[in-house]
Amino acid sequence: MAGEIEHIKGKGFDANPQNINRKGRPRKLVGSIVKELEKKGVEEVSKEQIKSCFLMLINLTKDELKEISEDEEQPILIRVVAKNILTGKGFEIIDKILDRGIGKVGQQTDITTNGESLNKRPIIIFNDNEDSSE
Repeated sequence: MAGEIEHIKGKGFDANPQNINRKGRPRKLVGSIVKELEKKGVEEVSKEQIKSCFLMLINLTKDELKEISEDEEQPILIRVVAKNILTGKGFEIIDKILDRGIGKVGQQTDITTNGESLNKRPIIIFNDNEDSSE
């Protein structure tokens, strides 16, 4: 074992302290990850594509959702949503999907008129700077 170490003596950080990376490996930035994904052919997903996909998932049977959630070839977003629809919180997930896909039901609030129509009066603007001799 001593003979195995002899060949690396004088080549480590003791002899070359400038080679020590004290901060560790540099972090990958989002831009570099985007470039890597683009090279692999990965494309951005549009809002409309996500909306359509979510609304289509709701139309699937339990067996179809299970098949998608277990398919390693499916995008992770689709697998996670399909898997969560199948859980005990399925209704909550479907409710969220509908809110995102269709929008929340509108709520009307009447705070000032007690249900009566608003009294619309014309606004008259007077200009004190005008010459009134005309």
